[in-house]
Amino acid sequence: MTSIEIKDIFSFTNFDKNFQINYSSRSFLDNDILKFIVEKTQDFDAIFIRAKTTKKVEIKLDKDYTIEKIDLGGYLAKPKNSEGKVLWIPITPKQLKLNSQQQILDEKPAELISISWQKENGSITFSAQPDTELDFVIWRFPSSIIDPGFLTLNSIESQHYFLWGSHANVSKPSDLYRHLFFGSVYDLRYSWPQNKRCFSENEAHALYTIYSGLEKSTGKSIYRCFQLQLILSVIHRQSDDGGWYHGMWTDDAECHYRLHTSGIHMLLDEYARSKCPTVKIALEKAVNFLSKTIDQLDCGAWFLHDSLELTEAAMNKGPFRWIANKTLGKRVSNMLVLNTHLDSTIAINRYAKLTGDSQYDELIASALHSTRTVLSLKPAEWLYKPLFWAIGLTMLPTETAKRLPLPIRAIKRIASEYLIKMLPDIKARFPRLVMPNGYIDRELSLRTWAIDYQTINLMDLCRYARAFPGQLDDSILGKALEFTQTSGLIKRYQELPSGKQYAPGFWVEALYHRCLAKPDMKYRHWLAEGIIQNKASGLGFSPSLFGANGEAVPFENQIPLPELNNSEIFAVNLSYDKTIEYLLINLSEQDIAIPEKNTIINELNWSDLKGKHIDSNKLHIKGSSWIIGKK
Repeated sequence: MTSIEIKDIFSFTNFDKNFQINYSSRSFLDNDILKFIVEKTQDFDAIFIRAKTTKKVEIKLDKDYTIEKIDLGGYLAKPKNSEGKVLWIPITPKQLKLNSQQQILDEKPAELISISWQKENGSITFSAQPDTELDFVIWRFPSSIIDPGFLTLNSIESQHYFLWGSHANVSKPSDLYRHLFFGSVYDLRYSWPQNKRCFSENEAHALYTIYSGLEKSTGKSIYRCFQLQLILSVIHRQSDDGGWYHGMWTDDAECHYRLHTSGIHMLLDEYARSKCPTVKIALEKAVNFLSKTIDQLDCGAWFLHDSLELTEAAMNKGPFRWIANKTLGKRVSNMLVLNTHLDSTIAINRYAKLTGDSQYDELIASALHSTRTVLSLKPAEWLYKPLFWAIGLTMLPTETAKRLPLPIRAIKRIASEYLIKMLPDIKARFPRLVMPNGYIDRELSLRTWAIDYQTINLMDLCRYARAFPGQLDDSILGKALEFTQTSGLIKRYQELPSGKQYAPGFWVEALYHRCLAKPDMKYRHWLAEGIIQNKASGLGFSPSLFGANGEAVPFENQIPLPELNNSEIFAVNLSYDKTIEYLLINLSEQDIAIPEKNTIINELNWSDLKGKHIDSNKLHIKGSSWIIGKK
């Protein structure tokens, strides 16, 4: 049996290696059978333990504890004599099957063998199956911070929040450890086609943004600790060349640049707040790596989607069929994926503005030029207009499609079974991404149909429009948003297979960024409607809605949400710069009155969805409706 003395681990000094960022440090110890990661902040310590053994693992506790299940998730162990530190076990130990790249092939709860307790100490014993590793995490912090406010969750903490990576959601603090294993963040999904859980900076970025919002809204220090854990995980996993590698599609650990840019955005958020030199060094390496992931088109630099696009041989190892072409002088293996190109351009521009590093200015200008050129491609209007009228029929929700006349339904079927399959060859001959009806295609050269990427494209275009004022033809974005809202596409997404139903989560993100850029009430109405729908469908609330996304609102300009503590009211923070703006949405079908004694609420000018003024002392929200307050 392998025994682990918890008190000894926290007192280790002979680590193999360690590094630190402001306010937090991470240290490592590996003795072949056991591996430890110890993280320390001012008040909180955490240990990640991985046991490479097929035998029993005994966890020894040095005090007489009472153990209780808590709202944070997991279990709290408190010394009976009220002295010493408290232990938090956020999730029960897992047995993991890992490959050579430390990707998760399988996971199951570890088997609890025994609990033994004596007067002064105790032990808990688990076992794992052969060829697996026992994996768990334990927190330690002073008992002095344990108060009812810390242990209980208010309404905003227990809501479900949408994740940009896995498209799942988190609803309590311990959910972090469904993603964070032995100090690294994994996507919650078993990725197609390799069927393995891979590392994901995209997942980490969403979690970081959610916990930034919860920290801002609740003031609880534990959410800042979560942010620091996520930053440590990203820096720890960064390769010497500055990149993050994933291997979702092949066994060659290819890099997915969209995930890489999420790592950059996280580090940018943290550096804007802390000015930590360790974070800046990681940022410089990551941005330098990203700056080389380009293909030089005739019209400028184009950022690639993943490292498979670097060569034809690598593309042929991937799971997708693709069309070889040299549109706009691109390399044959460049699929001309839009969303990653936009995000990479935004990330490098953010870095340049935050740090004052001007070495990438020409690259940014070149990327802006290629974006304008690609989005302005409008060949064969005579073909694409009727083609996307027909394909647009396939985007109708079923209840609408059923009411179509029989000849139109026949065209819809032809579009579904034949025209969509012909589209990649049509685009190869007449290249364009922006379609006449407002639909924006994901890429140029893959033999796929990614209707779910419409809202991802919109989110990135809304971000791009704010990052580069005047660089995007606003009519393209306006028409695409209008089409998505009015065509029935959002309802259609709810009818797609389960893995494709996530798109409305990004629709809300897109509208959040659009509302920051435009005062139009229609966008706020669409946003409120989308939030109500996402709550009902179980997608959860988008991370940026707290107003604590560092890209959308710089850290120094972020303000907290008003405390309502009513699970039936969701508050959206649209505040930016010197403008304070909140959208209060009633998620229930019943009218709800807002408590009168709320300083923030009372200072704002309120109106209903029709723009009618509301007395701030008599605020109420009708069922499934919303009100807006500004200052």
